[in-house]
Amino acid sequence: MMNNNERRKGEPRVQFEPPLDVRVMTIDGTWSGESGLIEISDNGARLKVTGHATELTDFLLILNSFGPPVFRHCKRVWVQGQLIGVSFNKTNIGIKPLEEVRREAQLV
Repeated sequence: MMNNNERRKGEPRVQFEPPLDVRVMTIDGTWSGESGLIEISDNGARLKVTGHATELTDFLLILNSFGPPVFRHCKRVWVQGQLIGVSFNKTNIGIKPLEEVRREAQLV
């Protein structure tokens, strides 16, 4: 079985120390809670969550606290105590892979 570092090997990621304050919210918006963003990449993230958030399998990760919401639709991949790993469901929110955005920027 691969550990978390092997699964993400080669994938550029940003780590936050201390963790960045973010929110998790159920898809229907009936519940939200505070969370800490430990690490993020183009395809997923590692979060520190509390309470009911560890039980969520499909949710929104709200990355900002002001202005129009910046969010990612997440699917839980693994849980270790208060830490969870998520993958981003890109098809539902219309975002592009980082490489595609970079290619388009070079053409301009």
